Amino acid sequence: MRLIHTSDWHLGHEILGFDRGLEHDAFLDWLLDQVEVLGADVLLVTGDIYDSVNPSTAAQRRFYRFVARVLDKVPGLQLLLTGGNHDSPSRLELPADLLDAQRVAIMGSVPRTGGRPDPARLAVPLRDRGGAIRAVCAAIPYLRPGDLPDDVGGDGPVAELHRQAVAAADAMRGDLPLVVTGHLHVSGGEVSDLSERRVLIGGAEVVPASVYPAHAAYVALGHLHRPQQIKGPTAIRYAGSPFPLSVTERDYRHGIVVVDLDGGGEARIETVQAPRTVPFLRVPRTGAVPLDQVEAALRELSLEDPGPERRAFLEVAVRLDGPEPDLRRRIEQALDGKPVRLVRVAREVAAAAPGGGQVVPAELAELAEIEVFQRMHAQEHGGHPPAEDLLQAFRQLLSDVRDAEGREAAP
Repeated sequence: MRLIHTSDWHLGHEILGFDRGLEHDAFLDWLLDQVEVLGADVLLVTGDIYDSVNPSTAAQRRFYRFVARVLDKVPGLQLLLTGGNHDSPSRLELPADLLDAQRVAIMGSVPRTGGRPDPARLAVPLRDRGGAIRAVCAAIPYLRPGDLPDDVGGDGPVAELHRQAVAAADAMRGDLPLVVTGHLHVSGGEVSDLSERRVLIGGAEVVPASVYPAHAAYVALGHLHRPQQIKGPTAIRYAGSPFPLSVTERDYRHGIVVVDLDGGGEARIETVQAPRTVPFLRVPRTGAVPLDQVEAALRELSLEDPGPERRAFLEVAVRLDGPEPDLRRRIEQALDGKPVRLVRVAREVAAAAPGGGQVVPAELAELAEIEVFQRMHAQEHGGHPPAEDLLQAFRQLLSDVRDAEGREAAP
């Protein structure tokens, strides 16, 4: 059977207020064609379908429209959706009762039995277009603290949950191939700056690849936006996001993963690159240059105007010797009349002289929460970084707040 693995759509995503709806529509139209042309039996989406736990009406409409179109256009296709850290589990699962359970499975969170997590219910049979079961999936979504089992072995609750979910799938599959999903940061995965939240699962930011069994034919992951293969006991791959979600992702080869499973549990894996609807530009192409050189390069830009929603996103990288309060105005002035959308001004500080030098402040939006905490701690405590146990406590607090936001936003 043939699976198409995609992830991290982030419907509703914006860059500095610039809507990405046109790009999402173009990607979903392309994906719909690929599902049909490639003859997929299963479309597997591994989390972060939405960009927010409280997505806009437009984002939800875009998702429901795609589900309706793909099920109608590709008779017999099965759709398996798992939740990510950006998704509200209950909101994601909301339409499940209106859909054909044999064709659509949605795992927003770990199902519960008697109020307790029941990983055995994560086992989902995967069917070909004729309705025959050809594989079984341990469909593990993003794991929140309440999803983890209380009784664990020596290697912790995350490994225990994976053991239980895989055992249930193994009991169901017999000799059929096993597929496992996840939405987390697996050891060895490369993180994208600016666009990915650090997440805690079972008290750790990074989970070892050893939680996945060697007998799995394929492990389909979400969360990291760079499409990549992970070194581990079997075939483990991040599908990545459908297009750049920040300027730092402009050189990724975004797309989908096509997985062919044979009856013996072997997987043949290929990637298909998605077309880029809106370009990402950077001035200069690499590194950073002084402000006067940046201004000159921006004035020399010569671009045709494709319309407001298709104008290129632009990052500018400036090398500074000290604070430059007029920086943004000078850059915008140099761009006056240019059909681009400025989304980031990166600042590179010239090397300070020994014993001192001014610090150029970064834009707050460019910093992760943990970086803000570390900088504030250093400012308040004579430049000393926070101790590791304090950092861990802050990460846990941040994770708890996000989980609470997800519960409050649930319909």
